[in-house]
Amino acid sequence: MFVLLLLVGCKSTNKPTDTSNSSVQFFNNCPENGDCSLEILDNKSAKIEHDKFNNSYITLEESKSSLLMFKYERDEIQGTADSGYYEVIYLNIGELDQNMVLKDESLAEVDAIFGRMCFCSRESTGYFPIRKGVLKLKKIKKNRFKVDFYFTVEDVPQFVKSISETFGIIN
Repeated sequence: MFVLLLLVGCKSTNKPTDTSNSSVQFFNNCPENGDCSLEILDNKSAKIEHDKFNNSYITLEESKSSLLMFKYERDEIQGTADSGYYEVIYLNIGELDQNMVLKDESLAEVDAIFGRMCFCSRESTGYFPIRKGVLKLKKIKKNRFKVDFYFTVEDVPQFVKSISETFGIIN
C-alpha cells in the first residue's frame, strides 16, 4: 500500500525545455485526410544539406530572419505499416514587417524549400528548392499577416500546391 501511495503521490519534475521562440497555428484550409499547421521560428533559417549518400535533410541555423514552416501531415492509414506522410514548406523571411512579392527564381531570396517525407521512392522523398511559383506576403495589421503562395516542384508529387492563410505573431 505504501508503494502505491508513493507512486500516485509523486510528480515528475522533468519539464520539456524549449529554447526557441515559436508559435504553432492550425488551419482548416488543408488537403483531405490530414492536418495543416504553421510554425513561426524567430531567429532561425532552414538550409538544405546532403549526406554522403546524397540524401537531403534540413538544418536549422541561427539567423536574424523568421522561419515560416507550413506542414501538412496526412492521417495514417489504419492497419498499414509505413503509412506516415507529410509535406513541409520552409520560407526564410528577413523581416515580416515588409510586404513582398516573389516569383519563380526570385523565390531563392527566401530559400523556399519543399519537403516530402514518406515511404516512397528515393527520388521523390527529401527536400527540394522551390523555383516555380508566386509568393505574396502582406502585413494586414499589427502582428497579422496574409500569405498567398502558389508553387510546384518539378518531378516530385505533392498534395500541397498552394497556401492561402492569415496568421498572427504572438509577442
